[in-house]
Amino acid sequence: MEKVAAVRGAVQIKSDKIEDIQFGVAALYNQIMQQNNLVIQDVISLIISQTDDLVSANPASLLRKDFPAIEIPLFCVQECKCENSMPRVIRYLLHVNVQAGTNLQHIYIHGAEKLRPDITQIKKG
Repeated sequence: MEKVAAVRGAVQIKSDKIEDIQFGVAALYNQIMQQNNLVIQDVISLIISQTDDLVSANPASLLRKDFPAIEIPLFCVQECKCENSMPRVIRYLLHVNVQAGTNLQHIYIHGAEKLRPDITQIKKG
């Protein structure tokens, strides 16, 4: 039996340059899909948020450029501005169809692991 579920993810972007944003959105998408054994047919929609210090590009447009087969609804919003929040962050909320009982792994990469230390293991070294 299938159910609708959501998987979260975040990536901290190196700088507000198109190529850095493009790298980050692709890396986050790939890792979410791979770590959760998802295929594009499983995906219902993707909500993308970005902090207000990332203005060089629209993450959804860049994601469609790298993955033209993505025909799912993508929706971008600006993250609320809060004191002491992590800069240059893009977050995903991916809605998917999965088998009941599937445990999805939330993905935080390239510095964003600090946002959710309760569910990520930050590699030291």
